[in-house]
Amino acid sequence: MKKSIFLIFTTLVIYTTSFGQRALSEQVSYFDVRIPNNQLDESIKTYNTIVETPYTLTVAELNAQSLADFEVEKANYVNVLKESEIEFQERLTNHDDEVIKAEARYDKEMKDFKDLTLLERLALTDQGKKPKLRVPSKPTYVKPREPQYIQPNLNDHLIFDNNVLADGVVLLGYEKGSDILFIINISKMIFQDNGGQTFYSQSTNLKVMKGADLINEKNFDDEFQFLTSSSSNTINLERYEKNNVNKIMKNIGKYINEEFGYIPVASSIKIEFPKNKNRAYDALENAKIKAISAYRKLKKETSSEIRERSKTELEAVRDVWKTELAKVDYNDKKAVMNKKIAKMIFFNLMRVDISLKDKTQAEETLGLMQERRIDLDLDYNDKITFTRLEEQVYKL
Repeated sequence: MKKSIFLIFTTLVIYTTSFGQRALSEQVSYFDVRIPNNQLDESIKTYNTIVETPYTLTVAELNAQSLADFEVEKANYVNVLKESEIEFQERLTNHDDEVIKAEARYDKEMKDFKDLTLLERLALTDQGKKPKLRVPSKPTYVKPREPQYIQPNLNDHLIFDNNVLADGVVLLGYEKGSDILFIINISKMIFQDNGGQTFYSQSTNLKVMKGADLINEKNFDDEFQFLTSSSSNTINLERYEKNNVNKIMKNIGKYINEEFGYIPVASSIKIEFPKNKNRAYDALENAKIKAISAYRKLKKETSSEIRERSKTELEAVRDVWKTELAKVDYNDKKAVMNKKIAKMIFFNLMRVDISLKDKTQAEETLGLMQERRIDLDLDYNDKITFTRLEEQVYKL
C-alpha cells in the first residue's frame, strides 16, 4: 500500500514539474527600423532644413487684392446694370423684326404649299413638312447678380511659406537641431506644349551639408515629363504648379529617409518563458519582463537614442539567457533546467538576435542549437519554427 502511494506521489511530482515547464509565450508588437542606404556618422544626432522657393505672394496680399477687385466690381455694378438694360432693349427691337420676318416667311411658304396638288400637300403633311409659323420667344430681362465677395481659393494660387515647407521635412530617427542641414532650392515650373499635350519640368536641388562639407546632392524634376493630355492654355497652371511643389517635397522626404533615416517598420516578436510557479525560474521571468519592456519602448516615433538604450537592455537580457542556458541538463527530464527550458531560451535568443540584426550572434546561437538538435528532441512545430528562424539568420 505504501509502495503504491509512493508511486502515485512520484507520478504527481513528475507531472507537476513537467507542467511547470510548459512553454508560455507573449507576442509583443513594436516598430523596427529599416537601415538607411547611406548611414550618417554616429556623431550626427540632429538636422535642420532650409527651403528656398521663387514664390513671394502671401495670403494677406492675395486677400487684399481680392478685396480691392471686389470693390472695383461693386463700383462698376451701376454700369453693368445700364449695359444690361440697353442690351435688353436691343434684343426686344430685334425680336419685333424677327417676328415680322418669321410671319412673312410663313406666308410665302403657305402660298407655295397651297399651289401644290392635293396629293403633294397630303404627302408633305404626312412627312411633317407642312409650313408652320415659328415665332421666336420674346426676350426676358434678367437682372445681373449683385457682386458678392468670394474668399480666394488658396489651391489656385502659388502661396507657400518656406518655413512651413521646411518644418514638413522629417528625418526619421533624428531630432531637430544643427548637426546636418538639408538645403532645398525649388525653381519655377516650366510648361511645354507638344502635340496638344502639356509637359513640364521644375528643377529642384537638394544639398545635404555638414558644416561646410557637402555630404550628398540630388536633383529632382529637372527633365521634362508628361503632365496632362490637354494643352497648357486650357488648364489651371498655378494649381498644377502648386500640386507639383507638394509632390516634390514629398519625394524629397522619401528620398532623405531612404538614404539617411530610420524608417519604422511594424514588427512583432514572440518571447517564450516557463511558468514560474515555485520561483524556480526567477531569472528567466525577469529576463522576459525586461525583454518585453525593451520592445514596447520601440514606438513608431522613438528616437535613435531610445532605440540604442533598448538595444543595450536586450543585449543584457540575452546575457541572462546565455547564463541560464549553461545550466541546462539535457539528459535529465526532471531537472529544473532541462531541454524544454533550453528550447525556449534558444528560440528567444535567435529571435532577439534576428531583431537586433546581429548576424554574428545569430549565427553563433544557430550553431549552438544545431549542435543540440538531437538533445532538444524538437517536435513537428518546433522544427518548423527552427527552420523559419534559420532562414532568417541566413538572410541577415
